Amino acid sequence: MKLNYSMEHGPLLDVASRDRLIGLMKDAGIRKIWIAGFFSGKMIDAEELKQAKAFAEQHGLEVGAVTIPIGHPGNALNPDDPDLAHLEIPKHWHYRIDKSGETVYYCGAIDASLIADNAQAARNLKAAGFHEVFLDDDLRAANYGPDIEGCYCEACIAEFNRLYHREATRESLRDATTDKLDADLMLDWAAFQCDKVTDVVKATDIEGVRPGIMVMHYGDERHGIDVPSIRERIPNAIFRVGELHFHDGTFGNPNGKAQEMMGIAYHLNFMAGAEAYSESTIFPPRSLKAHNLVYKAKLAITAGIENVLFMSGTWLLDESYWKALAAARPVLEALDRACSDTVRNYPVHVAYGTNGAYSEAFIPATLPVLAGLPAKPVRADQSAGDGELLLFFGAYRLSELWQAKLPNYKQVIFDRTATARNKEILEQSKTSASNWVFWDQDASAASAAEGIAQLRELANRKAWAFPWIAEGENIGLTWLADSGKTVLFNLAETETEGVVKWSGNRYPVRLKPLSFAVLDRSGAYVEYDSEVAP
Repeated sequence: MKLNYSMEHGPLLDVASRDRLIGLMKDAGIRKIWIAGFFSGKMIDAEELKQAKAFAEQHGLEVGAVTIPIGHPGNALNPDDPDLAHLEIPKHWHYRIDKSGETVYYCGAIDASLIADNAQAARNLKAAGFHEVFLDDDLRAANYGPDIEGCYCEACIAEFNRLYHREATRESLRDATTDKLDADLMLDWAAFQCDKVTDVVKATDIEGVRPGIMVMHYGDERHGIDVPSIRERIPNAIFRVGELHFHDGTFGNPNGKAQEMMGIAYHLNFMAGAEAYSESTIFPPRSLKAHNLVYKAKLAITAGIENVLFMSGTWLLDESYWKALAAARPVLEALDRACSDTVRNYPVHVAYGTNGAYSEAFIPATLPVLAGLPAKPVRADQSAGDGELLLFFGAYRLSELWQAKLPNYKQVIFDRTATARNKEILEQSKTSASNWVFWDQDASAASAAEGIAQLRELANRKAWAFPWIAEGENIGLTWLADSGKTVLFNLAETETEGVVKWSGNRYPVRLKPLSFAVLDRSGAYVEYDSEVAP
């Protein structure tokens, strides 16, 4: 485990406070910082970057560089500073245009000049002594959500038509990505956006510099982010997995934590934990309690991410956060030792479409995590040989790829929405599928109690060998099969108790508020709890 922090360079030049800041960070276990050196087309002064980097290194910290390569569509850096000068893009860039022809302000469209400027930024940062350049998650072609977007300006559409031998218009592209009736056009447009995003990453892949991209929560091909393609073209790239839940409003409830864990597991399908960084973010400033920031770090460790990356935009974390991390540091390190160097196993797969370019339903059901199953989202185009149970929940298409995979599972459950979405296909083949189960309800968090009860009833009948929560609520579970361990995590801010059933054995467990615990097959049980403020 390595703890990282992303920040502006300014605090490292403030002679009056920087020594105390470094001390706070080191007490909290921070071993590496990432300094922002390029904001939406504008370089930070090279000499200042060198001074900030040298000061941090003199105090034993590793230092990498972060860039904001195209600009966020709004102030995603620090709402406390609404006049942040970094937001404006250069005059020689052009704004992204949406499918309605409206300007997406503060956000550059990816073209030759933007790519060239990012390549030059990487060269400038290398000259300043940086050997890693991490591109922030504004590097995408769409906002968070289910839609295929991109830049619909005349120049970008003309470039698309030339490369793909088409005669598309803004209207035909808008229709294809909205009604999804012209799948070929939709897939070509998504591929065009992905190539642009990957081109930006590739431009920073210069000798002596390791590039990386921060992927937003559930970011995929519909957003211009094709992780397999990036890995193929830039084999040494690093990635940050997207997590989204940056404040107590969304992260402070069990469903938000479950969704974050599933998002982490989804992106880890594409990459190894050693090359992955968490998105342990607070946004807006002070909107996440300190104990929830600690919890985010524990989630990342449990999922197998080796680099925990704390982020707060250009706002510097308050001292209270550093002190909370310092107090929790022994627990984080102990949890890491207990579950490091072992594969995470997810015998329960949650169907999450076929490929992001099909723009299917966004964000899979969290019910399996809330039910205490070792579950992760899986796409039909991904290889995942550890699956025993497939949960086909929600409005996902039972594509030919999925149909070919169904016989590989011991059990497949369709909820009401999935059954209705694929009614014709299921009616044609269900007579020969004795391992299929059909629910008469939707697998949503709103009806979690009913769904959890049905899953547990099925588990008792089928005698699953993998660990699962047979009794209790708000207990998540990650299985470390090779080491014979299971990590449990309390999703709630209240104490909870339950029973883990594992290969026919029952293990009663009790978890303090927001605590984690490791259980092994012998029944040995170690809890990893830290302070939870009221």
